[in-house]
Amino acid sequence: MAKEIVEFLKTHGRYVKGDIAGFEPAVIANWPKGTCMPYDPDRPKPAKGEAADLEADAQDLAVRAAELQAREDELAAREAALMEREAEAITAPAQPADPAAGGAAEKTAGAPPKQGAKA
Repeated sequence: MAKEIVEFLKTHGRYVKGDIAGFEPAVIANWPKGTCMPYDPDRPKPAKGEAADLEADAQDLAVRAAELQAREDELAAREAALMEREAEAITAPAQPADPAAGGAAEKTAGAPPKQGAKA
């Protein structure tokens, strides 16, 4: 069987966009659509920055910009919630010592033990 010469339109295996190679038609039939097209040596080579490439780049940038904006919005909301919690903690009155416990301040969770105190 004769090999068919193809030009790759996107990366496939070790081949990248623009590579030219020959394969059996049965092999090419198993590849995803849009991977390659029949090679035409008379077809003019696209110049860098062709409209299709620019459009694809613009779409990619738009998607990335939308993702970035969503992340910035989430960060701003989290920052506002943190500022609100900090403001509440600053304005909350301090807890007085419990007089029933002999005037000793209540132990807070996570506080280190006093030096020399027996547990």
